[in-house]
Amino acid sequence: MKLKEGAPGRPPASPPSRERHNMDKVTRYEWQGSGVTLVLLCLLGITIPLGGVYFMTHLLRIETEVADGEKLSEFLRTRK
Repeated sequence: MKLKEGAPGRPPASPPSRERHNMDKVTRYEWQGSGVTLVLLCLLGITIPLGGVYFMTHLLRIETEVADGEKLSEFLRTRK
């Protein structure tokens, strides 16, 4: 029986599955809060800081890795 490459007691080196270093990272933000609540908080001068906190706590950050960021950028520009 032939042993695979690798140091004794260690599993063999796995082949690279996908080259992740060539992937572009796309970050987008989506707000999940209530517009009515935000407007009500910002109408009164004293509650504007609460409106800012409400806005920031309901902001969702979505990070996605895509193979070609330029194609995605062109698609989003032509879609509008």
